[in-house]
Amino acid sequence: MGYYKPSQYTIESALKEVARYDGIYVGDNYVTKDHGDYIEINIDAGNDKGHVSYDLYFDENGRLIRWEKHR
Repeated sequence: MGYYKPSQYTIESALKEVARYDGIYVGDNYVTKDHGDYIEINIDAGNDKGHVSYDLYFDENGRLIRWEKHR
């Protein structure tokens, strides 16, 4: 296999996985930033801040393996 870059992952798939496990509603409004070994994502949400943020981590095959919610 070749080198995997997180930005090549279909972000909609990652969003669905994160939302399913964290119990949030995901609409169409989100922003991503590729940090090289992870992707930061900010999703509009109906909370006090108006959004939720995560760092998404992937394995070499492009599978989402871990996420960290920003506090």
